[in-house]
Amino acid sequence: MAGPVEAKVQASTWAAAVSGLALWALGTYVFKGSVPDVVVSWTYVIVPAALTFGAGYLAKHAPRPGPPQPVLPSNVAVTRPEKTLAPPAAPE
Repeated sequence: MAGPVEAKVQASTWAAAVSGLALWALGTYVFKGSVPDVVVSWTYVIVPAALTFGAGYLAKHAPRPGPPQPVLPSNVAVTRPEKTLAPPAAPE
């Protein structure tokens, strides 16, 4: 059942991984190890969400194939159904 992974999913996955590295670099090189709690909490929410949304939005969509055509068995004759309802009775 496993098939190829769509481009949108791959792009979002890579963006999430890169956002983790970006957050690590931000804490290590910009704030020199002591990142304020407010910056950490907002950054961990906003940066991965924005990057994964942007990557998924910009990635090409993989078109899905249409539904398969129904195949009738060769040993079955297909006929139109007959009317089986009786006409309503005449009022008395």
